[in-house]
Amino acid sequence: MSHWDAKGFWMRDNIHWPRPVHPLFVSYGLIPIEVGSAHAYEEWSMPSLKYAYLVLHGYVFHRIESIGGDAPPIMERFPLLFHLWRINPLLRSRVLGFGRFIREKGFEKHVNDWREAWEPEAQRRLEPIRDFNRANASMEELANHLEQLYDFLCWAWNPHCKIVMLGMYIRGRWLEICEKLFNLTEYEAFELVQINDPAVLNTMNRLLTLARRAAADQTVSEILSLPSEKALQGLSHTWFQKELDQFLESEGDRPADSFEFTPTWREMPEIVVGIIKGLLYSDNSITEDSEFQAYRQQRIKELSSTLKGKEREDFDAWLELAEEAQPLSEIHDYILLTVPLSLTRYAAIEAGRRFVQENILDSPDDIFFLYREELISALRTNYNLASLKGLVAERKAEHSKNFSLVPPQTIGKMPIAPPFHVFPPIAAEGMKIFVKQYSLLEAQQGASLELSPEGELSGIPGSPGVAEGSVRIIHTAEEFSLVQEGEVLVCPFTTPTWTVLFPKLAALVTDSGGALSHAAIVSREYRLPSIVGTIKATKILHNGQRVRVDGTAGRLQVLD
Repeated sequence: MSHWDAKGFWMRDNIHWPRPVHPLFVSYGLIPIEVGSAHAYEEWSMPSLKYAYLVLHGYVFHRIESIGGDAPPIMERFPLLFHLWRINPLLRSRVLGFGRFIREKGFEKHVNDWREAWEPEAQRRLEPIRDFNRANASMEELANHLEQLYDFLCWAWNPHCKIVMLGMYIRGRWLEICEKLFNLTEYEAFELVQINDPAVLNTMNRLLTLARRAAADQTVSEILSLPSEKALQGLSHTWFQKELDQFLESEGDRPADSFEFTPTWREMPEIVVGIIKGLLYSDNSITEDSEFQAYRQQRIKELSSTLKGKEREDFDAWLELAEEAQPLSEIHDYILLTVPLSLTRYAAIEAGRRFVQENILDSPDDIFFLYREELISALRTNYNLASLKGLVAERKAEHSKNFSLVPPQTIGKMPIAPPFHVFPPIAAEGMKIFVKQYSLLEAQQGASLELSPEGELSGIPGSPGVAEGSVRIIHTAEEFSLVQEGEVLVCPFTTPTWTVLFPKLAALVTDSGGALSHAAIVSREYRLPSIVGTIKATKILHNGQRVRVDGTAGRLQVLD
């Protein structure tokens, strides 16, 4: 029997979880996505059930779950059978409701809801969770706290999914307008609405400011020449330590590496010190690019001046909406997901410490090999505590073994795509937009898996521009200090934490991702040439190779 047998069609989620995940992350990081997305899809009458996940041997697969299940093969021979959507009460209700939602400008009406409704509600819900005193809590209180975090994450995935959906819809309509009126490419259309997200740049600016002050202080800069762990000890009781503590108080809940339950900056301040060391003598300044914004406004003025009447009204309206629904808003990710997942990690580690004290577990980190229900039951002593060591040992061994497996990119046969003409026109139009936008999130399987005879590697254009530099391959945040000024970063994927490296780079190349992945969108904000979705760049290229990256064409050329 295959390691990868499952019912239905599933795709590997290489962007978010390229490595095997722990059981506790399945409980808090994946199940809430299904719960929250199901509620969001229902409320906005999306013609799908939910965003579903499957975990096999620790590897994460995903799909949009269809109402009524996947279409049977017979529909490929008889496409008229797709009209049967009318006899499924739930699907009929959703399709017709989706058409009404679009007709009544539902997506457009919600474009400001993050600032006006969802963020205030998130902060209100988070306040008591942030203020919880883990160290002095009883076991029952710690269990209640973990339940509260789970409930928050289930709620948070509702507005998060809505933000993603309205961004996809508005972005799709904007691209259609630009192609129809001016025959613009996707890059040219994106460029017209490229307003830097302050949340993307604020963290980097704070680190740059701290690095420059440190570079001007001879004593501090000399201490920073030591390895990061030793530098931290030497910097205690200095102004630098005070500034670092303030930075970590507001930014420290960012995971040091990935989207999983990895240690945070607060727990590993040496990671932040290493980043600052790399920025000590950097000339980069990450601020609003006034020259580019002047060009953008002039370009908009030139294009709009050629339009009249309804065309001008449509262009102006969708321009305003597209600027509001910028492709990425890191602040909502941070508040809705990053912070509560980090707080969950801290609470789980606290539970793990107590179980170690009682000789129930060997290490606090063993707690991540329990599922939520098991952890909550253990805290409430409704579990056979004597069995936990054996259970964790078994799962740890399995987790280690999973790293040696090579998961497939897909499982099962891709379902038949319904012919859009069987649906009401306005609903079909919306469905087409989402299908196209969804396809831009991850690389398709046609990407090259090796260098061409000419020494080229192809991927998906991420951010336009051409740059040359030496390859630097890294896989984890612990390797950040290896990245030198002017290098081409080659990595499996990026998260918001990896953004701190961007000012030093000549270009970026990733294994995973599509035109709307984190790496592509944020590299465009930094005006950093990038190629995404190369599949195996980290395995094909080598450190020190001189390469030319053409982000516009999505092509890398090895020069030596």
